[in-house]
Amino acid sequence: MAMREEDLWRVSRDVYFEGERVAATKSEWVDGVVYSMAGATRLHGVTSARILRLVGDAADALGCTATSADLLVATEHAMYYPDVVVSCHPPDHDYIERNPCFLAEVLSPSTQRQDRFEKREAYCAIESMRDYWIVDATNKVIEAWHRGEDGVWDGRHYNGASLIHVTCLGLSMPVSSVVF
Repeated sequence: MAMREEDLWRVSRDVYFEGERVAATKSEWVDGVVYSMAGATRLHGVTSARILRLVGDAADALGCTATSADLLVATEHAMYYPDVVVSCHPPDHDYIERNPCFLAEVLSPSTQRQDRFEKREAYCAIESMRDYWIVDATNKVIEAWHRGEDGVWDGRHYNGASLIHVTCLGLSMPVSSVVF
């Protein structure tokens, strides 16, 4: 049976966050509705860790930070745990990032629709964002969204030896270094 809108229990962002800080498991908040997060596969974890390693040194060298899926990213109507987060802004909160410049989500069968549509729209609305990667580790493809100097977002698919970029870090790497 499908969930009806009126059957959902809604909470404020503040109530969600206070509960999330002490919760035994992670959940995300979207327009007042809290969604539990499922565990990840080995491939998902290895791919996320690889991206974090690849961007981490470049972030450190520039005084930026690169973190894993344990930091919430706040958007206008949601709070998510992206797989990799890079920010070059001074932090204003210990648990929440409001000014990322790069985010990566590694696809899972149960979340790929949200990553490709809902999260992409939310992430690309963040003013500081420059690049959003949707990583399909199984098929070794990265759907990369980039905000140009004109503010317009452009999405492309990359694979193999194609170079992919993290604009805020001035970093380029072959897709094969991310997914292999």
